[in-house]
Parts: sequence; C-alpha cells; structure tokens
Amino acid sequence: MTVRVLIVTVTSLFCLWGCSQGTSAVPSGPAQLGAAHLAGTHLVLPALKYFDTPSSGAWPENIVPGPQRALWFTEEFTDKIGRIASDGTMTEFSVSNGQEPEGITEGADGNLWFTEPGANAIGRMTPTGTCTIFQIDGQDPDPRGITLGPDGNVWYTEYTDGYIGRVTPQGQITRFAVSGYLPAPWDITAGPDGDLWFTESFANEIGRFDPRSLRFKASLSVPTGESTPWGILFAPDKHIWFTERTGDKIAEVDGKTIREHTIAQPGSYPEKLAAGSDGDLWFPESQAGDIGHIDPATGKFGHVIVLPSGDIPQGIASGFNRNVFFTIASYHNPSQIGEVMLR
Repeated sequence: MTVRVLIVTVTSLFCLWGCSQGTSAVPSGPAQLGAAHLAGTHLVLPALKYFDTPSSGAWPENIVPGPQRALWFTEEFTDKIGRIASDGTMTEFSVSNGQEPEGITEGADGNLWFTEPGANAIGRMTPTGTCTIFQIDGQDPDPRGITLGPDGNVWYTEYTDGYIGRVTPQGQITRFAVSGYLPAPWDITAGPDGDLWFTESFANEIGRFDPRSLRFKASLSVPTGESTPWGILFAPDKHIWFTERTGDKIAEVDGKTIREHTIAQPGSYPEKLAAGSDGDLWFPESQAGDIGHIDPATGKFGHVIVLPSGDIPQGIASGFNRNVFFTIASYHNPSQIGEVMLR
C-alpha cells in the first residue's frame, strides 16, 4: 500500500485553486490544498491523504462505515470488496461471482450487503470475506443503491426495471414496482419517519415507500427540470438531502418542500453525500474532479478541494476517526481512497 500526503499552500485573492461554491467557478488544474486569502480572510483548507488500492485499476465506487470500525468499499473493475482502517491499512476480498459490485451497506446482521448490476444480484459478505450471492428475478433489474431499512431488512433500487426491493437477512427478495414511466430509481436511504426515500433520476422525483404497510407514498417533484436526482442521505439535521447530478445542485426535503442550493461550477456532477464531523455535508463532484461541502444550517457552500487532474471522485463517507473518506477512480492514475483531514 502506498500512502501519499499532499499539503500545498497557495495565496490568491481570487481563490485560484480552492474556492467557495457560492462565489465563483473552480478552474481545472492540479490539486492545491492549504491556505488561501479570500476577501481579507485567511482560510486554511484541510490536508488530504491518498491511499492506493492494493489492486491497480480497481475503480472504487461506493464506501460506507461497517464492521471492525473500518470503511468498506466496492471495486467495480476488479470485482472485490475493500476494507480500509482509520490508519489507511487496506484489505481486499474477492466477490465469488465477480460481477461489478457497486452499492454497499452494513446489514442488521453485521455483514456487508452490496448490489451487483453486472449480475442482477445482491451480494452478502461476512467481515472475513465469505460471500453469498442472491439472484434477483426480473427482466433487467440493474440494482444500484442499497441501504439498511428501519425494519431490519436491506432495501435496494432497480435502476432499469424501476423497482425497489427488500432483502431479508436470509436473502429472500421481494420487489415493489415504482409507478410511472421509466422512474429509474438510483439511491435509497431510511428516513426520519420510518419510510424509505429514494431518488428517481429519470422521473425527476423523490420517491417514498412505507415498509410497514408496503405502500408507496406520493413522490415529490424536483423543482429544477431534468436535474437527475442521484445520491440521497438522511442527514443529522433530520432532513433528507440529495444531489442533482445534472442540475448542479444540492437539495433538501423539508416536509413537502424541496429547497435547492446551486453549485457555482456547472457540469460538476455531484454524486453521493456524507455528514462530516464538522457539521457540513460533503460530496464528490465527479465531472469537476473535486470535493465540495455545504452547511445544512445556512445552505452556504464551503471552499472546494480540487483533486489532481484525471481523478474521478465517486463515493464518500465519514470515518470512525471523524475524517471524511472518498473513493477515487481514474483511467490514468492508481485507484485510491482519499481522506480529508478534518481532525
């Protein structure tokens, strides 16, 4: 495993490398982290660490806190599940059928559960790497997001078929069709009300399902048209937050109202969301190649962290050491896990 620490100091009135999402666009260029002068204020940006994955070209996708006080992540190109400890030590476990693992969550049983769009299946892996695969009975399920539900079952989305599914700890799968033409549910989370909330990327809506009555509730329309709602999170402020991948926005659900917060840089492609120990919500911007964050109390964006050219940040999670970790896929560089040093 290779560890690289990058701390670069830059001073610029116009915030050349790290800039506030709410003030100006972020130009492309090399990673620059450290201090910057902006409007007379001395701003110290957090340091960043890189950890190379043991397998080159792994293309890590999603990352979550899990067993053994470690973070666990999917490797789409090498068909493995990775584990990274707080000190950066990594271990990889092969998926038995090797079919593009993507979404991942910890189940009520203490195992890792993950989606396999390449196999149209749900996988279960013990913390020691024993893997079991459960096939989805559908025309083209294309499972993507996955989360632990309030009922103790695992719930997932079917992007192509337009279903959400329930998986018991024993692996029994039950599917529920989302109404509408091509809803394309992508990500899913358990909400503060005991319901499951999910993004409908083609329908441009936020869906809601009651796991007790097994009935869908009325969806909420996203104000910005064709915004492609993507990652979704039940945040510490007790609101549902989600990203608008092509709408370049971070949005929150307050009751039946959706409030949107516009990212300064167009075409940034915000992906997933994670709650940081600093109180902000953090998100990777895959197209822009940077890491952004927003204060949920004020709706104001913080200064972005620009990654090296060619880096494609994907998933993000808060670690047990209270720092933020994110996955980095790249066609030209080693696949990596990045760490934002908040503490």
